Amino acid sequence: MDYHVHTEASPDAKGSMEEFVKKAKKANINEIGFSDHILLSHVSGYPCMPVHLMPAYVQKFLKTKENSELPIKLGVEIDFIPSDVEKIREFIQKYPFDYVIGAVHFIGNWAVDYPPQIHEYSKRDILQIYKEYFSIIKKLCACGLFDVLAHPDLIKIFGFKPKSDFSNILIETAETMAKSNICAEINTSGLRRLCSEIYPSKQFLKIIHNYDIPIVFGSDAHEPNNVGKNFKEAIKLAKKAGYTSACMFDNRKKTSVRI
Repeated sequence: MDYHVHTEASPDAKGSMEEFVKKAKKANINEIGFSDHILLSHVSGYPCMPVHLMPAYVQKFLKTKENSELPIKLGVEIDFIPSDVEKIREFIQKYPFDYVIGAVHFIGNWAVDYPPQIHEYSKRDILQIYKEYFSIIKKLCACGLFDVLAHPDLIKIFGFKPKSDFSNILIETAETMAKSNICAEINTSGLRRLCSEIYPSKQFLKIIHNYDIPIVFGSDAHEPNNVGKNFKEAIKLAKKAGYTSACMFDNRKKTSVRI
């Protein structure tokens, strides 16, 4: 299953739902979930799908589902801003999602994964950045609104990592994830970024497994050719960490399948 793809509805992606389905079938993906990116607080210049397009997007999905060659699921990737919790809750209730992905891309007004703002890393202490990022991740998990945590250690995207040991931060984050019954996404897009590493890292995924946190797989494809990309590596990583199963979703209910 590839539960993290972005269609042409997102300004930084291309390809129709139908094109993604065709490519998924060729890539031996058995099920695909559409999860275009929503940001409920206005942030100028950051690419995301306009919220007012969501009703039309859902209708497009339902029409595509009728004739799809593969099972498809309706998902969404919502940017978690701590002050937006009630807005997020109201938004989720409006639509028939099969699953809801929560993601952290912002520390305050700083988009940590946005190339035009990469210079911010050189202005701040990296360990402090990691502390702030994962504190927001913990709030995301604790609010109980999400089924899946996207790219759990996205903060490493440009290759910046603390020089000192930060495993305690990862352990505390995994503890919060376990309490909130959220799935961790194994997201292969990190292999296409400067960090050249799947999200989460091998170290973090082992910690996540130690807390019996379930997983899902996502390519974070922004074009059809990247559907299911590097999933062999993702499955290998999951098995090395101790996983034998992954989750599937239907109407916000998860089931487990062997990998």
